[in-house]
Amino acid sequence: MKIIYINAAISAGKTSLATILSEDLGTTAFYEKVEDMPMLEKFYSAGEDSRLALAFPLQIAFLNYRYDQLRKGLYLAEKGERNTVYDSSLLSDGLMAGNLFRRGEFPAEEYDLYQNLSQNMQSNVSGHPFSGFPDLVIYLDMSFETMLDHIQERGRDMEDIRKDATLVDYYKSVWTTYKNWAASYSQSALVTINMDNTDFVHDEDDRNRVLDVIESRLVDLGLLTKKEFKDIKHKRGV
Repeated sequence: MKIIYINAAISAGKTSLATILSEDLGTTAFYEKVEDMPMLEKFYSAGEDSRLALAFPLQIAFLNYRYDQLRKGLYLAEKGERNTVYDSSLLSDGLMAGNLFRRGEFPAEEYDLYQNLSQNMQSNVSGHPFSGFPDLVIYLDMSFETMLDHIQERGRDMEDIRKDATLVDYYKSVWTTYKNWAASYSQSALVTINMDNTDFVHDEDDRNRVLDVIESRLVDLGLLTKKEFKDIKHKRGV
């Protein structure tokens, strides 16, 4: 199927990398657009209470959103496109839902229903059997302090820890969830990028280094030929 997921905690740079990587590869990228998920602001609006009240409908909304993106990506794969990039995914949504459940902010009966729906939807996507795992996962690792800095820098009111101090504990649980996931993930190839000392948006050397690491791995996996990799680097002037 030739699918690439970018997985990371909140505000790690997933969307920026999806854009940079898809443009370098000449492939399609699918993005999480906040404006497509108006319920998200309500989810953040009243701390623990709103998370508990809206965990199920929000995760179902994300499930439907991701399912539609996955279906479109598999259609592209059927037409011959390789290395479609997703800046988020059903894999990531499952981690977020599981974290809410462990925090007691996702009622057990509703969480079980969410899990069943997710598994049923992924098992047969528009007639294409899908294991739920991509060909490659890119994990953007970072310290908790870097994560908080990134969240504040992007300036979304609903995420602002100055307006809701309880968000710090929630963010810490999200960060821990992704760290633990990355330490044990083995279902597909994984590339880890350390975001504490990397700025692929503003630093050209960092951008080229990150792209080289990812695309070298694609060559190893047979998802990109050596000639294609050489040609891509040449276009970048490397």
